[in-house]
Amino acid sequence: MSKDDASIPMDPMRAWRDWFVKNERDWSASLAKVIKDDAVSKALGQGLKAQLYQQDAMAKSMAGPMASMNLPTREDVTALGERIGRLEDAVARVEALLVQARLQGAAAVSRPPRTRKAPRAPKAEGRHAAK
Repeated sequence: MSKDDASIPMDPMRAWRDWFVKNERDWSASLAKVIKDDAVSKALGQGLKAQLYQQDAMAKSMAGPMASMNLPTREDVTALGERIGRLEDAVARVEALLVQARLQGAAAVSRPPRTRKAPRAPKAEGRHAAK
């Protein structure tokens, strides 16, 4: 070791990070080479198609039992979530329009002038009346 190397403290995090980055690059290069092979990409595509077909078949087979138990399916919950999202967007637009109208003064409703006066209180009668 040189005199300068002894003065620099060992940084375990930096060493780990350097090892991790090198390892990640090596794995990425290896996987990219494997995936470029036509046989591997075809096999992966067929596997994905089979998995999607199985998922679709399961969803269709569960729709009947879920309906008989009066439970929503995944599609029902997803559709409901989308509807709620659209409603929230509509409410936000209406709220923004109201705030804009209030800022412009268009939302300020002026009351008509008051032409009638409030009725007078009846005169006090009885023991407390003036004698």
